[in-house]
Amino acid sequence: MKKLPSAYDFKTLEEAIAFYTRTVAEVAKNRDYSLHEEILRFKRELHERIDKEYDPAL
Repeated sequence: MKKLPSAYDFKTLEEAIAFYTRTVAEVAKNRDYSLHEEILRFKRELHERIDKEYDPAL
């Protein structure tokens, strides 16, 4: 199984969101469900990063 980078590895939040969007679209197009767990992990990290950047008190 391929390992996706962390959502925190990207310089900006926009880059991380763009990567997530491209990855999900590619996986859905190819119907390659082997990355399902990795995509969910990345999505959780992405939501954590969004919460921290928009509400630093968290």
